Amino acid sequence: MLIVPTADVSQEDSMASSKAIMERQTARRAPTNMTQILESLFASVNLAKDLTVRCRGRALQLTDDEMQSIAHDLESVIQNICDHLGRIPASALGNNAYTDVAMKSNSRRGYTDVAMSMNAVTDIPNRRSVYESDMPRLVDFLQGMYHESHEFGGQTFNSLPEVTEYVEPVYDGFFCPLTKEVMTDPVMTEGGVTYDRRAIEEHFERSADSLEPVCCPVTKAPLQSKAVMSNASLKSVIAEWEMRNEAMRIRVARTALSLSTSEAMVLEAIHELKSLAKLRGKNKELMHKIGVTKVLSRLLDNHNEQIRLDTLELLSLLVKDEEGREIVGKTKAIARTVKLLSSSTIDERHAAVSFLLELSESQLLLENIGSTAGSILILTAMKINDSDDPVAAEKSGAVLKNLEKCPKNIKYMAESGYLGPLWSHLVEGPEEVQMEMISYLSELVLYQEVTIEITESTSGVLIKMVRSCNTVVHKAALDVLVQLSSHHPNSKVLVEAGAVLVMVEELFIRKIDDEPESYKAKAATALANIVESGIDPDTTVVNKEGHVLTSKYCIYNFVCMLKCFVPDDFNLSIIRLLLALTAFAKPLDVMVSVVRENHRGHAIVELMSSPMEALSIAATRLLITLSAHIGHTIAERLCKTQGQPGRLVRSISHARQITERHAASVTLLSRLPHRNISLNLALVQEGAVAVLLSGIEEMQSSAKRRSRYAVQYMEGLVGSLVRLTATLYNPTVLKEVMDHSLASVLTELLAGAAGSAEVQRLAAVGLENLSYQSIKLSQMLPEEGPRPKKKTMLKRLMTTRAQGNKTLQHQQPVCPVHRGVCSTVTSFCLLEAGTVEGLLGSLESDSPRVVEAALGALCTLVDDRVDVERSVAVLAELDAPRRVLGALRQHRENVLWQKCFCMVDKFLAHGDDRCVREVTGDRVLPAALVSAFHKGDAGVKQAAEGILTRLHRMPDYSATYMSVEI
Repeated sequence: MLIVPTADVSQEDSMASSKAIMERQTARRAPTNMTQILESLFASVNLAKDLTVRCRGRALQLTDDEMQSIAHDLESVIQNICDHLGRIPASALGNNAYTDVAMKSNSRRGYTDVAMSMNAVTDIPNRRSVYESDMPRLVDFLQGMYHESHEFGGQTFNSLPEVTEYVEPVYDGFFCPLTKEVMTDPVMTEGGVTYDRRAIEEHFERSADSLEPVCCPVTKAPLQSKAVMSNASLKSVIAEWEMRNEAMRIRVARTALSLSTSEAMVLEAIHELKSLAKLRGKNKELMHKIGVTKVLSRLLDNHNEQIRLDTLELLSLLVKDEEGREIVGKTKAIARTVKLLSSSTIDERHAAVSFLLELSESQLLLENIGSTAGSILILTAMKINDSDDPVAAEKSGAVLKNLEKCPKNIKYMAESGYLGPLWSHLVEGPEEVQMEMISYLSELVLYQEVTIEITESTSGVLIKMVRSCNTVVHKAALDVLVQLSSHHPNSKVLVEAGAVLVMVEELFIRKIDDEPESYKAKAATALANIVESGIDPDTTVVNKEGHVLTSKYCIYNFVCMLKCFVPDDFNLSIIRLLLALTAFAKPLDVMVSVVRENHRGHAIVELMSSPMEALSIAATRLLITLSAHIGHTIAERLCKTQGQPGRLVRSISHARQITERHAASVTLLSRLPHRNISLNLALVQEGAVAVLLSGIEEMQSSAKRRSRYAVQYMEGLVGSLVRLTATLYNPTVLKEVMDHSLASVLTELLAGAAGSAEVQRLAAVGLENLSYQSIKLSQMLPEEGPRPKKKTMLKRLMTTRAQGNKTLQHQQPVCPVHRGVCSTVTSFCLLEAGTVEGLLGSLESDSPRVVEAALGALCTLVDDRVDVERSVAVLAELDAPRRVLGALRQHRENVLWQKCFCMVDKFLAHGDDRCVREVTGDRVLPAALVSAFHKGDAGVKQAAEGILTRLHRMPDYSATYMSVEI
């Protein structure tokens, strides 16, 4: 429609052309003037002759563009002639109206097909139009149409149809005289007037009941017959005009969309295109050809919601054929439509999902849709949340069903949490599809660690694949089962499907030379995941012979698989499996027996030094669990493993950032039997005391306490330190304890600086061990006596301490409890260390274990080896009776009761009157004594009986009675 003058046109030709154009325009403005019509016809004929001469004279010199331009001018001239012939009034041809129609019809034959093909092609540069060169440009019409009305040649345009009518006018002969509309099926009556068949037949029906004769509605002349004859020529002309008119309407709307001068223009253009697309398929083909489809894809980003909505509806019409889908697939329409799926407007969401549904019918676009970011995720959310929008849910489900035809989309769906298609294809698909699905599933669980819930049918297929001899299938199925088993709710389904039996078979029986050891590691991992989920191992059968997971057959084989030269992940899975089984009494007993018998403890100890942190932690945790049953065995093997104690100490000393590995290592040291002298000496030789004390100091003053393993690490440090106090009979250990003044350290820890009840308990236990040695270390040696020929190291140490005490005896007072010179460092005296106040304060703790340990340490001060009377006096001054009775009132544990009763008995036997009155005046004591006498164990009952006897509430069976004769 854009007019560009052609170069190399002679001035004479130009003048002739201009003259013809002016004549034609004049004819259009005054169609009833026969003189002007004839002048225009002659001008058009002369112009056609000129064009013919040009072609004949320069045939060998014309370029393709010039030939095309001349051809275009000839078409315009012919069109001009046809137009003027059509404007010849019927009166000029006589009374035969049929001649009018026939002339118009014949004048158009052989031209309309060419005209239509040319109108469908985009304008070619350097083309000159004789017919339209003097007309206003279509762009000029559209740019100002919606701002103000524009007038060209006496015509005013306010809408796109008016522009089309001006460019491609409709002829008067096309209108039915009755309906005033363009005829669809023109027919002629015997009077020669043409009507639309439907209109004239309705006229005849209305006149049927009238007594008057039927007349022609136009001429009013009576008709002898109601028969009509089809006007095929006019019908063909109208059909051709309609095609040209629709093509022009499409071009006008396309130009309007390109300009986008206003939102109203765009909306009108879309509505125009929508009606044309519904009218016939060729219109859609033309829209694809001139670029309407591409332009529409850009409008999906428009800020106007109504424009986006109408664009989606029009695109849905245009993609019903493969050509439209192919064009849309090359644009960004799909990505823009996916964004509109999340629109807040229901209509826009529905339009977007409907458009995607049309696109998903094409096999070529399935992967494009599925790979668009967020498409499947949003569609699956729509499908799942069907209660929010049932219409969108139904359509999105249909889109997803179409997308399943592309295997890659099934993977995308699984990644988006929609696993239904993958499961169905895995279970029901052919073998090659199953292979593809299992590879997708394996990739999904390995690299994305998606949580998947399995079904019984799917688990059966996976287990069947595990037994396959195809190594690729075997590995992929194992990978999937490992990940599925990590989701504990799947364990029950897997067990019922026979997964445990297959995994045990993989570990114990399956032997294929070309399969790597990692396959066994995967099987062990899956089995460990299943056992960790909480299944009952006592009822889980592992083979056809009826063995269960807790049988010695399984435990023995599991333990024997632990080897230092096998892959770390395999050892890790086996240890995890054993750890899970230790939660049950029967397999724990079997495991203890197996480890003790076949010396497999060495392998576990060596695995503690693995560079793989997870394996080291798991091995240490297993040893911690077993230490309660075979602690001495583990300690001895730990000492016999070259360099192991040193590695443990060094791992503690390098704990700049506390990890689970550090916490586990120090916990193992604290849990192994404290009286194991071999381990204690090994720790002393490795300098463990200084390392432990340094770690405790850092924990009390640095930010390390904020670590999630800080509490466990601190408790392990204190426990490892306290274990040395259990072997003070060894001179080396005793000297190390004295050199580092552990009594002062434990006293500080008892005060609660670490904030842990377990730390307080351990500190009290250590103080109890130290206090038992105080009576020995504070005793004065005799001044003279036979000197043995050979003294042990302990005797020499005692002699040195005694000689030092002799020199200090006149300077320091004698300890009232231990009857000698005491100090915190040399004799670990609790009175000198100021520990008694801390122990009495610990009696108010809510933890029975802390109270019990504190009572144990206090009981060492009323031991028969010390001056009990003076010790009780010191304790009474510190309000010990009230606090002991308070602990008795708050707790009901047998061991705690026994120690409380021991203290109460000493208060009653050796206390002064005030102390005795305080004890006997307590209202809770009698009831506690009676309850202990009735319900306590043998030791508690005996202690309660002794106090009741002292209170004269029980007979004194130790009294001597004299026999009296009667």
